[in-house]
This record gives sequence, structure tokens and C-alpha cells, in this order.
Amino acid sequence: MKHKKEIIVAILAILALFLLYFGFNYLKGINIFNKTTSYVVKYEKMNGLVEQCPVYIKGYKVGMVDRIQYDFTKAEPFTVWFSINDDIRLPKGTEVSLIPDGLISGEALELIVPTDSITAWYAQGDTLPSSITPGMLSAVAEAVLSQISPILSSIDSMVYVLQQSISEEQLQNIMNNVDGTMQNVNAITRKADRMMDKQLPQLIDTIQLAMNEIHNIADNLADADLKATIARVDGAVDEVKDLLAAANSTEGTLGKLLNDKSLYDDINHTVNSADSLLIDLKANPKRYVHFSLFGGDKDKEKQKKQ
Repeated sequence: MKHKKEIIVAILAILALFLLYFGFNYLKGINIFNKTTSYVVKYEKMNGLVEQCPVYIKGYKVGMVDRIQYDFTKAEPFTVWFSINDDIRLPKGTEVSLIPDGLISGEALELIVPTDSITAWYAQGDTLPSSITPGMLSAVAEAVLSQISPILSSIDSMVYVLQQSISEEQLQNIMNNVDGTMQNVNAITRKADRMMDKQLPQLIDTIQLAMNEIHNIADNLADADLKATIARVDGAVDEVKDLLAAANSTEGTLGKLLNDKSLYDDINHTVNSADSLLIDLKANPKRYVHFSLFGGDKDKEKQKKQ
């Protein structure tokens, strides 16, 4: 038991190294007690993919990226080794897509596993087909660029045509005209400001007086005895109704005059007789008027003798 302390120290050192190794791998997401299966995939670009990035199947983490090797002399310079849980088998046709892992958290690998017509399986170390799925920001940027590119081309063509059709002297004249126009606009604006400073208070006072007059008129209308006036108008209307009713009735004088046809005929006959009498009076006035200043009695005696 002479080396008991040395043995204990050695055991503690080995245990510390094991815990350090286990803790380091645990922090990296590696479970050293689970068996894994490794595969290979190649990409043209990484988009920020690094080692220890997760590997998903339908959004569920099943592994991680172990190692990345590059050779820029090849068309697909990046070779990626990744491992997944040993209980997961990948059928032929499985595709490894490089996808964005959130907006700012980096990249990840997504295993797109077919579910139909499975005839064979990949073995450890096989190279799987790859694809790249652009992120949301990249898709938006590409869509915006695709819309802006034709506009930029049109603007460039327009600028070129203007440069060809307008000389420097003409352009300078145009700029001078624009400068003169802006000076006139500034002068008009200053005049308008001065005019508003002088006339706006008077205009406000006039509007205020008009509003006061309208207010007084409204007060007078409110103070007027509208109910009494309306009552008097209603009474007058009732009297007119009574008058019309009396005119339509055959009992009153006015009603008889308007509705009795015999009275109308008698009046008409009397008017006609008076008219005939006036006509005869005009034609034979001596028949109705006997006037003599001298010898009136003689004429009467002659008429009697005759």
C-alpha cells in the first residue's frame, strides 16, 4: 500500500480527463454513448455552414456536421462529413439540402427522405446528392433584384439616349432655366408670405365679424315667438277653409250665388234687359226724355190734337 496515493491520483486524473472529454462533446452536441453513422455530401458553396451544425429530418435534429474539407480546384470544392443516429437508415434517393437555420443563427443540413419506391439503402461513408435552399432574406433579395434589374436597364438606356440627344450646351441652358424658374418661385413665395402677413389678420377679423352677425341672427330667430306666428297662420288657414266650405254650400248667399243656376239666369236676363234698354235709349232719346225751354205746352196740345 506504499503507492496508494499515487494510484488514487492517477484514477482521479483519468476520471477528470473522461469528464472533460464527455463534457466537451456534450457541449458540442455529441453523445459519445450513442452509435452514429457517417455520410458524405459535397457543395459548391457553404453559406456559413460550419462544424457542429445540426442535421435535421423534417425539423427534428438527428445528427451534426463532423468535418468540412475544401479543395478550390474542383467544381464542388466543399466536402462535408456528417453523422446521424445509428438507428436511422437513409434510402436511396435521399437528398441533403443546405438550409438556413433561422434568420441569424446560421446554416444546417436537412435530410429529404423519400417515402415511396424504396429499393436500396445508403451505407456508411456513401456520398449523397446535395441541394441548396435559399433563405428568406436571399429569396427576397433575389425577387427584388429580379424586379429592379429591368428598371435599371430602362433607366440606363434612357440616360444614354438623353446623353446622345442633348449636348452639354443645351443641358447647361436647361439648368440655367431651371435655376431661373426656382428663383422666380422663391420670389413669388416671399411675396405671398408678405401678403399673408399683412392681409391674413384683416381677413380673420372680417370672418370673425361675419360669424358674430350670424350668431346674432340665430339668437334673434331663437327669441322670436315662432309658435304664436304658426298659430296665427293655422287660424288663417282654418278661416280660408271655412270660406271655401261656405262657397261650396247652397245655404249661404255666396253659395247660392255660385251654385243656384236659376239665380244666375235671372241676373243674366236682367243684365240683358238693361243692356237693351240702354241701346234703345241711345237710339231714341226723345222717346224717354221731353225737354223744352219755350212752348212746351204748345207742343203737347199739338200732339193731343193730332
